[in-house]
Amino acid sequence: MPVDEKTSNIQELIRDLSDKDETVRWASAFALARIGTPAVDALIRALGDGDSVVRLRAAWALGQIGDRKAVGELIAALRDGDWAVRMRAADALGKMGGHEATGPLLHLLRDSNADVRRHAIGALARIRDPASADRLGQALKERDWNVRMGAALVLMAIGDRKSRDHLKSAMADENVYVRRIAESALKTGEE
Repeated sequence: MPVDEKTSNIQELIRDLSDKDETVRWASAFALARIGTPAVDALIRALGDGDSVVRLRAAWALGQIGDRKAVGELIAALRDGDWAVRMRAADALGKMGGHEATGPLLHLLRDSNADVRRHAIGALARIRDPASADRLGQALKERDWNVRMGAALVLMAIGDRKSRDHLKSAMADENVYVRRIAESALKTGEE
């Protein structure tokens, strides 16, 4: 297939991300993810689309492809006004790894949407950046117990000595869930 025809097909699939039929939108995102690297530039542009459904499908597809070329734009998408876009961008960054996403993902632990916070925790746990242990230790002092619990879960996933040191302070947390996570992590670390 000539390059121009391939580009045209990718652009058509990008347009289909805006179709009013949800099945067409999902099929389009799935096809773009399967195309892989040739679709990355078009998907990066789709992260700036005016339709939040297009943006979240683009973030999902970029996560499936895993091309690190999209990391900067996905980090920017963590500030999107739509919670579902932020959630899918966090997922994509977690799949790609990379310590440059740690700071922006840590910021999402304060997001107003619980689903976004949970997906940020999952992404941070997959990245397992030991350099983030001190920032996560500070998050253990936040007022919101959801933030403290998320930080404890990520510290548990990292599992290094510094993370365990921070988790020791969480043993005195006022929230039972935070205490249980810290206790479980510290027991696992002893074995």
